[in-house]
Amino acid sequence: MTRFAIFFLLFLNINQNIYCQEHISSSWYRSAANDNSNKYININQISKNNIKNLEVAWTFHSGVKGVSETTPIFTGKYLITASANFLFAIEPQTGKEIWRVKFETDVAKRGLAFFKGLVYLPSSSGVYSVDASSGEIKKHYGNQQSLIPPVFSENSIITGNYTSVESYNIETGKLNWSLSLIKDNVTARLWSGMSFDKETGFVFIVTSNSGYIADADFKNGGLANSVIAIDAKNGKIVWQFQEIKHDLWDLDIVGQPIIANIQLANKVVPSIIAVTKSGNTLFLNRKNGILIYGGELINIPKYHDQSKFTANQQLLIKTPEPFSNNYFNLNSDITNISVEKHEYVKFKLRHARSDIFLPISTHNDIVMFGLHGGAEWPGAALDPNSSTLVVPSNKYPWVIRAYPFANNEEKVKKMSMLNRPYMNKCAACHGVDLKGGFLWESYSDLYFPPLVDTAARINKNEFISSFKNNHKYINQIEKTKKLLPASDGLKRIFDMVNNNKKIDYTNINYQEVINSVKEDDLDNIYMFLTEIKKEVIDKKEYSIKSFWQLLLDQDGMPGSNPPYGYLTAIDLINGQIKWQKPFGTIKNNKQVIKGDMNHGGVMITGSNVIFAGGTRDSIVRAFELSSGEEIWKASVPASASAPPMSYYYKGCQYIAYTVTGGIFVGYKKQSDATVAFKLNSCN
Repeated sequence: MTRFAIFFLLFLNINQNIYCQEHISSSWYRSAANDNSNKYININQISKNNIKNLEVAWTFHSGVKGVSETTPIFTGKYLITASANFLFAIEPQTGKEIWRVKFETDVAKRGLAFFKGLVYLPSSSGVYSVDASSGEIKKHYGNQQSLIPPVFSENSIITGNYTSVESYNIETGKLNWSLSLIKDNVTARLWSGMSFDKETGFVFIVTSNSGYIADADFKNGGLANSVIAIDAKNGKIVWQFQEIKHDLWDLDIVGQPIIANIQLANKVVPSIIAVTKSGNTLFLNRKNGILIYGGELINIPKYHDQSKFTANQQLLIKTPEPFSNNYFNLNSDITNISVEKHEYVKFKLRHARSDIFLPISTHNDIVMFGLHGGAEWPGAALDPNSSTLVVPSNKYPWVIRAYPFANNEEKVKKMSMLNRPYMNKCAACHGVDLKGGFLWESYSDLYFPPLVDTAARINKNEFISSFKNNHKYINQIEKTKKLLPASDGLKRIFDMVNNNKKIDYTNINYQEVINSVKEDDLDNIYMFLTEIKKEVIDKKEYSIKSFWQLLLDQDGMPGSNPPYGYLTAIDLINGQIKWQKPFGTIKNNKQVIKGDMNHGGVMITGSNVIFAGGTRDSIVRAFELSSGEEIWKASVPASASAPPMSYYYKGCQYIAYTVTGGIFVGYKKQSDATVAFKLNSCN
């Protein structure tokens, strides 16, 4: 081979590498930007100096109801997005619809991917491929529920399903291999993200907990709460890193795992980065799954007699510096926005405990931060130039509860029906089966306690003397009607209490009912509860259920001190937080509080600008990367419901947001819109 030929091949190889690096950072072909899932794009037309000139370029209305968590992708020709069971192609300069495809099932729940001219979208029954130019459906892979976009390795498509990972021949659709995420009596769930590293040939996934928060024999915890490296060729697990052992608190690892090469002490470290609801940044060597900065195991006590299966040790990570934590201090974290709010929340926590990795118990409630993060499903973004990780996070409180219920509910109902005072004064809220009811975080934190074990927990004198005090906020039921985001919110809890029988709860004066309860009634009711104890608790004819709820004040605000949401920049080179700022605003009467719930996400551009959204104020924002200074904001039809993205088309850089609102309490606006911004000087 001649010197010229050798030089030409070297030149070609170098330029191919440069092209690949530029391609991966300057195009947005996956909802997380690229195969590295770093939500970074190397375009710098929009900068701190001109961002004041950013304005709406176009708004696309899908006409489809519901919250979309799909970040659009850019094929070079069209912008592709989805909502519910529709897929759309949008002209990138005008926002005009080019085509739409309707599917039998919801699609692209948390993202899309573009590969070799085709758009790939997950669904509740496998993954579809669609021609990006025409919208014609081409192929269908598998039949498992999938929420996240697939990745690609050579001639294979690898799908991340809810409880498995599968590989198919991309041409024939033939199954290559399947990896179940069920192990050790634990079903790990995959709903947040997946990335592929061409260098190692590994598929990286992050898993949630099993969704089960009552104590059970989880053995080694299976594959839950883990970052997992899978060999793309054969589906074998190469390594697994588990953050939480035997998770009883819904502390998932979230977002797409980010692939990066980080320069540390004159050495490039092949890394995989994931963020968690616990507030940890898992900074791992992607070849072996070892923590770059290490960690330590701490001993966890056996807090009570209902936690025999809990882990004896849990992992403590100090570096990178945690951006949040789960511990709720009952002395200092209860809201101090007003005396009335403080007293109300304190009252609600009168039966609560808080500690590190405290397992649930029927003896008391648990109060903690973290079920919505820390980090949430949109994950983080990474600037590959400065190795700065940007994480949106939440910090508002939750209550976790466990209660016994009768295995033979019909027996309890028959006993209840014979007790007139209970049926007249108590059953409407606590149920004929004594199971009570509650509302999920999409509605409020209204809660009617179960009563099956009441006589086992308190004596008759305490029951009678505490009755009025336990019901002193009974009028909150009426107030909750005005706070609910849906008109049928109260119907939901009363349907739960009364097993979907039609109950006219709208005209009940709850305060009058409580005032009408006499001591003789309470005597009679406690006698009935004592009989329930004998027949259910003493005979051990019961099971345990558990659930969680938001902790709110009487006006629907989080029950802790603000801020309730943050934006944090972490320097991965030294593991320290560079800055942490309250993210978003919320109004409490006339008071504006900085830092609120957020479920949208972030991205970073080549001009060191962070674009972010998802706060309940329906405002999208931009921040300067090095300082966290807010440099731009704009109102949109509803809250951003997915991370933003950016693309470059005909000389202009665009920033696009999916703005369809949120599903949780306080997200009052909903929309069907995708909104794109560009500089007003760019035509």
